Amino acid sequence: MRNSNRLIHCIILILSTFFVVSSAYGKEYTLQNRYKKLIKDYPQIQLPSQTIPREILSYQDVVYKKVTYHVLAMSIYRPKNSTASLPLVVMIHGGGWQSGTPELLKTLAFSIAAQGFVVAVPAYRLSTEAQYPAAINDLATALNWLTTHKAQYNIDTSKLALIGSSAGGQMAALLAYSQGQLKETNNPLIKANVLINIDGLSDFTTPIALRYENDPSKKITSASAWLGSRYEDNPQRWHNASPINYINASSPATLFINSSAKRFYAGREKAIQKLNFLGITTEVYQFKDAPHCFWLFQPWQTDTIKAMTLFLKKQL
Repeated sequence: MRNSNRLIHCIILILSTFFVVSSAYGKEYTLQNRYKKLIKDYPQIQLPSQTIPREILSYQDVVYKKVTYHVLAMSIYRPKNSTASLPLVVMIHGGGWQSGTPELLKTLAFSIAAQGFVVAVPAYRLSTEAQYPAAINDLATALNWLTTHKAQYNIDTSKLALIGSSAGGQMAALLAYSQGQLKETNNPLIKANVLINIDGLSDFTTPIALRYENDPSKKITSASAWLGSRYEDNPQRWHNASPINYINASSPATLFINSSAKRFYAGREKAIQKLNFLGITTEVYQFKDAPHCFWLFQPWQTDTIKAMTLFLKKQL
């Protein structure tokens, strides 16, 4: 009997390890940790409420993909009092490609959902588990999963916005601009109508991006860990991962929301030039004296939500 109990315990332990939901990864990058780091220089910041309003339907840990040792899941939010098919907004969290979870964008997600959208926030494999293009592959799979399950959540997939913050902004832009051009991974079945890039890189290969993302004083950077090499060892991969290189006449209307730290939105001005040349709508909402991660905290979060909502309603 004792041996049977031990066997059962071992089986449960193995299964729980095998099917760990990916939110267990990257927990060192949390609202609380960022708050503690920023409060000294920005004493006015406040943590937002993460209590989901009663008027919002919330679906947590919705599994969309199984990978080697666990599953990938997403959170989905939509207005409770609406039965109509609503535009889809997919939000991609940041964390230097190596940390973070969908929980970071919880308040932004349900706040945007309250404005008449279905909002999904998928997890993806971090660089500590799998290098580029694994995360892009995961996010494309998430988009395709949402397409397949659109009836279940009353989603209008003809209206799609991709929103990403920091590393998530770079990945959202790559998916939004590439539209079937990616050769190293699978591609989404649906086309983005809107991109909102919050402090995410447009080009890994600009001088300011390389100064930080390929810093010679560091053995490895967050970007080189994700891309699997330093720039000089594989410049083509850094080029391939730069959203700016995929901008074309079918690229979506784009809103850039940025802090005062230029390194995080490297390539923005050139991207705007390329988009405007093609007649594609671009807008910039710039916060003065705001830190990276401003969108996670008050007093900047309310204005971030307002800017996103206004752009979404104009473009979708």
